[in-house]
Amino acid sequence: MSLTLHEQDAVPGSATEDMYVARQPVFDPEMRVWGYELLFRQSARSCTAEIGDLDVATAQVMVNGFSLAAEWLTPRQKVLINYPENLLLQGMPRALPAETAVVEILETVRPNPEVLEICRQLKDEGYTLALDDFVGGPGFEPLLELADIVKVDVLGVEPGNLDVVVGGLLRHRCTLLAEKVENLEVFHRCRDLGFTLFQGYFFSRPQIVAGKNLSSSQTSRLNLLQALGAPDLDMTQITKIIQADVSLSYRLLRYINSPGIGLPYQVRAITQAANMLGQRRIALWLRVLILADMNPALHSRELLSFCLQRARFLEMLSQAQSSTALPPDSMFLFGLFSSLDALLSQPMPDIIGKLSLEPRLARALLGDDPELQTWLDLALASESGSWSQAEMILDRLGIERDSVAKAQNKATSWAKHFMEAA
Repeated sequence: MSLTLHEQDAVPGSATEDMYVARQPVFDPEMRVWGYELLFRQSARSCTAEIGDLDVATAQVMVNGFSLAAEWLTPRQKVLINYPENLLLQGMPRALPAETAVVEILETVRPNPEVLEICRQLKDEGYTLALDDFVGGPGFEPLLELADIVKVDVLGVEPGNLDVVVGGLLRHRCTLLAEKVENLEVFHRCRDLGFTLFQGYFFSRPQIVAGKNLSSSQTSRLNLLQALGAPDLDMTQITKIIQADVSLSYRLLRYINSPGIGLPYQVRAITQAANMLGQRRIALWLRVLILADMNPALHSRELLSFCLQRARFLEMLSQAQSSTALPPDSMFLFGLFSSLDALLSQPMPDIIGKLSLEPRLARALLGDDPELQTWLDLALASESGSWSQAEMILDRLGIERDSVAKAQNKATSWAKHFMEAA
């Protein structure tokens, strides 16, 4: 899963604390991104705060986190936000637009008369209601009658009972969302049972087929990636690579003339565009495009966006530290290539064998470098919302939480604009 750390100001009267906001994609049956669940959390250190303060702080993170999400949401995509009972009864969902924000009712919320009344009001006002973590237990029938979406924890249901749970839910005419879909087999089974929305890590896991080889086009693209990593690569070679590919030429000109670059004039020549971007930026741009072209599936593009965000995050952290395991450029490449196996549906050792990488980076991508693995674990913990783990790593690395939150926010925005322009 994408996911971002976001620093917010504390509520009035409280000390300033780090706030953590994560996003996890939700897919439709064609693996297109339908929306994101926005997971709002406080740091592990703030979990002992008063319940009232937690509610106010959570509401503040919800609102500011939604503002952050608005920067990368596309039209018609939704955001699901969890609501505990207090915030639900206070009408907090009304702070966000009904056409975008889905009200996700936590499994701890009991369907008492007050809860049912606010749910009816929100539904009448156009809000979409989602019931979280349903596993088929009794007592939730009144909420099921109101819910537009029911999220089923498919790992929490015995495999033999899943069809029974689904059969009972379909009678309520609600949309079924499968949570914790961990692999492609589970995705296909849930889709066949009648689920139409899916959430979990299936999109980012490698789909390895025994004996499968890289196609000739994938091999040539890997060779191009290898050429881009050569220490003696010059701008003449880069320009020739681009000019030999019509698609790359077109997209380079579109990229450099996009609003995100901010040039006051149009660039019409490949040589001019390459020289203006410089060797490092043009090589980075080519790497991202090549990875996207090697697996153009929509879920792979989403994964690539996360890898790009991870790469920028690690690069910025290494720039801010006095000493890191690798220089910033290599840390960027470490993050970018960290999910190559998932992107290419191939085992990582097979891919690394075809790339000319510095030995330590190659070992790290194979999971054989504990020091670099710690940095990757930090990025992954932030993305998955594992805040306790993230804070332990921060303490171990001696990194300030403020700098991490800011780096993650900037990395998210940067990756979004880069993917849009590319």
